[in-house]
Amino acid sequence: VQLHDGRALDKKQLYIEAIRCDGDRGAAYCKLGLTLAPGETVRVHDGRVLDQQQLLIEGIRASADAAEKCSLGLVALAITLPPKETVTIADGRTLSSRQL
Repeated sequence: VQLHDGRALDKKQLYIEAIRCDGDRGAAYCKLGLTLAPGETVRVHDGRVLDQQQLLIEGIRASADAAEKCSLGLVALAITLPPKETVTIADGRTLSSRQL
């Protein structure tokens, strides 16, 4: 996609730009995370380098709307979490994919 300022951005770059414009929208973090291949990382606007799991956790944390947290971030994290692994989400809880 070519923006009005002349920059040509791919899908990942568009999500990074959306996060830069409004970092409190968890959906952009989650959707960016879902574009990454296993082991792939991406640098977001504030310089952090995040992998898929970290982006999904950040999306859950950044979501202002409780329904958005449940429907997008938690479900995406549950789907991508390996069977016997757990993850600690932003509120401090450590959960398995079933618990998510």
